[in-house]
Amino acid sequence: MAESIGFLGPGLMGRGVVKNLLGKGYKVMVHAHREGMKLDDLVGAGAKVTRSLTEVAEKNGTIMLCVPSSKEVEAAILGAPGLLQGLGEGSVVIDLSTSLPASTRMLAACLRERKIDMLDAPMTGNPSHANAGELNLMIGGDKAVYEKCLPVFRAIAKNIIYVGATAHGNIVKLINNFLAQLSNAGIAEVLPLAAKAGVDLKALYDVVHVSGGNSRVFERSVPAICRRDFTVTFHLKLAHKDMSYMSAVGREYNVPLPMVNSLLNVLDVAKASGLGDENTSALVKLWERVSQVEVRKDGVGQ
Repeated sequence: MAESIGFLGPGLMGRGVVKNLLGKGYKVMVHAHREGMKLDDLVGAGAKVTRSLTEVAEKNGTIMLCVPSSKEVEAAILGAPGLLQGLGEGSVVIDLSTSLPASTRMLAACLRERKIDMLDAPMTGNPSHANAGELNLMIGGDKAVYEKCLPVFRAIAKNIIYVGATAHGNIVKLINNFLAQLSNAGIAEVLPLAAKAGVDLKALYDVVHVSGGNSRVFERSVPAICRRDFTVTFHLKLAHKDMSYMSAVGREYNVPLPMVNSLLNVLDVAKASGLGDENTSALVKLWERVSQVEVRKDGVGQ
């Protein structure tokens, strides 16, 4: 077990990760990626809080990042001050964020020159999974480093899958997120249509739930939308960021991704209309405004 882990990004997902690391006996030094984050619960659980990236780098051999985008990952590692200036040989940087694969490869190369290892280990799941230690991890990087870090991963995740070379974790994560957000976008389009046509939304749910159109996204989102519950588990602006990364990966490999880019266009409109800070399921509100109808029904999914 590592003596101490430096953790950057105790947000919606990161907070649960930190608590599980502490619960498994790790010492954790936490650095907030935003001003004003309340960390009393983490301090109460045993975490040490610092505002110094230099201290994080110098006092921890394993660093974990769980921040919104590659912009924050690059700033944390390459900035002045940044982690790169303080990390010693043999340290490991684990990026739990959903990052741009090209950025991950660049950062891994920079760290490798200093004899520092990097794993990209993006997560699937929601804050409740993070709190329960039941995340899914897809991990890219050197397999020997992955195996060395398995005890850390087992402390926070239920399903741990090694997917291959550096940045492959992020490619797999982006593909998964595209498939989930494609389903979310389809639901957002058709529910206002059903509501305006006068279709019984409970009957619609019951049919799709046992048919080919069903999905985990459908099962989770439709009942929540119908009861107007848009509790944030994944911000729409982060879905927008992920689809912009997915579009960039397509261009990098010269692979056309017309459905990715169509989805990105929809999320462009949703974000510009003020839905960026809402949950991804709030995409339905965009089409409700256009269609002048509200999707609401008691008892759906019960």
